[in-house]
Amino acid sequence: MRVIRNPRLSDFDQINALGRWFQENSLYRHSGWSDAKSLHWVVTGADPESSTFMLVVEDGDEIVGFFLGNIVEYFFSENLIAQDLVMVFKPEHREGIGEIIKKILEKFSAWAKTKNATELCVGVTSGIAGEGYEKLLKAVGFNRVGSIYKRT
Repeated sequence: MRVIRNPRLSDFDQINALGRWFQENSLYRHSGWSDAKSLHWVVTGADPESSTFMLVVEDGDEIVGFFLGNIVEYFFSENLIAQDLVMVFKPEHREGIGEIIKKILEKFSAWAKTKNATELCVGVTSGIAGEGYEKLLKAVGFNRVGSIYKRT
């Protein structure tokens, strides 16, 4: 049974391995990996007072997915924007995850409201998101508002 929960420091090895898999298998494969940066996100994600939001999805004792987001000020004002940094699931655990993703996004939205964010942004930029992810985002109220262009 899959459970959505807050991360614990003891989850670091599994989160780090899954995050590294994501980085190595996505459009970010040439961007490098930092275990120290990954640990920073887990530590701050486990702290409810921080500006980091993190949830893990656990199946038994296995972390099969996680969501990471944060909240920052816009560059042009002191208003806050909540944004995702990554949502990743092991490929063999993607079947039937629509409801789990919806719950994660609901929790992220509720958290953003407690932090007084004026808007919530979620991107699809990895090149490995499942086909239904963009449809799901639209179904739960997100609107496509622009594009990202990359050059490496």
